[in-house]
Amino acid sequence: MSSAFAPRGTQLMRSPDGSSYTKYAEVIKIDNTGMKADLADVTNMDSASSFKEYLPTLIDAGEVKFDANFITTDAIQNDLTTDFSNQTLLYWRIQFPGTRGKLEWDGYVTQVDTSIELPKQVTRAVTIKVTGPLTWTPNV
Repeated sequence: MSSAFAPRGTQLMRSPDGSSYTKYAEVIKIDNTGMKADLADVTNMDSASSFKEYLPTLIDAGEVKFDANFITTDAIQNDLTTDFSNQTLLYWRIQFPGTRGKLEWDGYVTQVDTSIELPKQVTRAVTIKVTGPLTWTPNV
């Protein structure tokens, strides 16, 4: 039997200090995209073959993008514009349901889009640029 699980109960949380986290209300979708490693081409005339040789240099943890229902009375959602304008470094966490684990990172809000369309609800699409590593902690 599969060990897959539905994301119901997953929480996206934000913290100004890395210790006290507050849930971001009514998240619909979360994506972690763009993780990549930079490589330097170190091929040289002494290389043993005609194949290129690479050396890993830096890792980019990418971005975390999420969509949420826009709740105008939610303090955390209202802080988002200030966080963006002030380029505030924030601490973020995705807490999976039960004891399935958590993903944590530091990042800056780099994009906030609001979608107003009939006959749908008003939503926000937010992009966070991860700075430093993503840290996965299982079984918590």
